[in-house]
Amino acid sequence: MIDRNLDHDRALYAYKCVEEIKEIGDKTEKKYKSAVRSSGALIQKSGLMQTLAFYLSKKSDDEGSLTHYEQLAGHILYWKHICGKTEGSLIDAYKNLLDCPDADEQIIYTTQEAKALILWLKRFAEAMLKGED
Repeated sequence: MIDRNLDHDRALYAYKCVEEIKEIGDKTEKKYKSAVRSSGALIQKSGLMQTLAFYLSKKSDDEGSLTHYEQLAGHILYWKHICGKTEGSLIDAYKNLLDCPDADEQIIYTTQEAKALILWLKRFAEAMLKGED
């Protein structure tokens, strides 16, 4: 039997995230797919923390529902190798990352980890979600 490694864990987590989006509906699928496609470039250009802040600033008008941007931010922040926490508010998870004692080193590692996760999110979004091709 083959041991699972970090990349296998990323793939499994990304698959579950995209499955979650698929259950929400067509409109969210298309928007999420578009957002995840551009997220790597946005992180490269602006940085992880700025990208997450942008995603978190895009609030839904409906109380209790999350935008596709907030969904994507949650998928990144709640990945166990990024924030370490899998529950609580998105803002708390973001603050937790900012308040890290060795924040600079942690954010460098976290950015690399987020990019690796996004590759899997993109693969599964392309395969499983509806959207303009």
